Amino acid sequence: MTAPASDGGPAGDRGAEDRAAAGKPLPLGDEDLLAILEEAIADERAAQEKYRRGLERCADPAACEIFEQLLREESAHEKALRARYVEVKKRIGLQSAGRG
Repeated sequence: MTAPASDGGPAGDRGAEDRAAAGKPLPLGDEDLLAILEEAIADERAAQEKYRRGLERCADPAACEIFEQLLREESAHEKALRARYVEVKKRIGLQSAGRG
């Protein structure tokens, strides 16, 4: 009789494959995190451009204020994401502490 796969031995330790099959989240590596942050930064920049175009076309002061506020918020989000991106790169040794 063979040991069950859940005995913790080699047959039961398929790691990521087992977690994926069970619907459990896979561990997130540093390179994955950087890729996600890069995508999020691009999304924030795209949102800023959309709101900038709206601001250029708006005639109603209330609408213009909304676009200005949204543009400020997306800019702040981008800044925060960029700071996190730099932190991760420094932590994993891809960027020196003196560079931004």
